[in-house]
Amino acid sequence: MMLGKCGMLVYVLFMTERLIELQRVLKPTGSLYLHCDPTASHYLKLAMDAVFGSAMFRNEVVWRRAISHNDARRIGRISDRIFFYTKSDKFIWNGDAVRTP
Repeated sequence: MMLGKCGMLVYVLFMTERLIELQRVLKPTGSLYLHCDPTASHYLKLAMDAVFGSAMFRNEVVWRRAISHNDARRIGRISDRIFFYTKSDKFIWNGDAVRTP
């Protein structure tokens, strides 16, 4: 399946426009988390690298769902991706807020 024929190109362009605006208005100490599914994650990672710069990529979280979405023709997807980017090296990180008790 080609990128443009499945509508993915339109979606990535739609998202890239918004990422550009988010990067513009984000404080220098700000960060952005983008939650996406595996069908678009690789395209969106490239878009985020282009907008924020690959050096501003901080981490990728793989979010595992409790139940997969199976259908008759394939194994169901059971994970999503969350990309963590910052606007600069001077970002705020509240590590205590993400610790598991």
